[in-house]
Amino acid sequence: MPAWPVGGAAPEALAHDIAQWIDSAAMVALVRAFGGDLPPGDVDARLAYLEDFSMVWDARAGGERVDARYVERDDATRKLIEAAAPALGLAGRQRPAFDRYDHVLVLGGGRITGRARAQFAAELLSTGTLTGTVTGLGSLRELPARPGNQPADPEIVTEGDAMLTAVRQAFPSAEEVVTRTGTTADGNGWWVRSYPSDGRRINVVAAPPTRPGQRANTPDTLTGWAELVTRPAATDRVLLVTTDLYVPFQHAEAIRVLGLPHRCGIDTVGFDTRSFGAWPNGPSHPGELLQELRSAIRSLHTLQRQTLHVQL
Repeated sequence: MPAWPVGGAAPEALAHDIAQWIDSAAMVALVRAFGGDLPPGDVDARLAYLEDFSMVWDARAGGERVDARYVERDDATRKLIEAAAPALGLAGRQRPAFDRYDHVLVLGGGRITGRARAQFAAELLSTGTLTGTVTGLGSLRELPARPGNQPADPEIVTEGDAMLTAVRQAFPSAEEVVTRTGTTADGNGWWVRSYPSDGRRINVVAAPPTRPGQRANTPDTLTGWAELVTRPAATDRVLLVTTDLYVPFQHAEAIRVLGLPHRCGIDTVGFDTRSFGAWPNGPSHPGELLQELRSAIRSLHTLQRQTLHVQL
């Protein structure tokens, strides 16, 4: 995955890193296995090809991840996909590159996902990683009803509620939670809740969407953190904590949303769904890995196009 150090990276360095990812043996093998052939050309042209080609891996049809319908593959294809995952950043990214970060961001999700990511962040910070602040990212998106006969939790209605509960379990404190609320110019609400825990400042933000009529997504919550909680400096190092298979696309989005404008360093880790205790669902479906590989291609293409217009 592209490196993004403190102070930012030159466009040609970013393009080089993306080209290395595109040209990896794992990517070439996957594309060929599904009937494609990477063309020659510059990084932008090859990302455009991959974005079009990766429609063959799309199981969402424009819907949410929970709506995806993954195709079962034969054993040889499944093994190829699983073997390619670490090389493409979809697995094996559990350890941060540095011992200290100025800020740790726990990326949002549902009830189980948020709890697993917050717990993983707490484990990292208890085993040698240092930071001054931890922020859980969420939104006011309402979560779907719990499946089966599981009782509803009246305190967890939105993604932000779920993240607040998860973060407070992972980073407990007897101190009172301080709340700030507001409304954007286009009428979208937001809130930030903060408290101290073990010498650190803990925040949770329910960020507003930036796209009219749509729910807040990963870039929106990153923007919400930078605008409502902490504006990162060019000397800051930021660690994102997520789920392993989402590392590539969320790393690219963080570079685009935070790294390019603020020039802060970006590093991204994800807990291993195969072994992490707070994740009961087990290994990712091979189709899910392909879906998130497509997400990574699309995010890297957007990042690459944006860097062509940015002077660092």
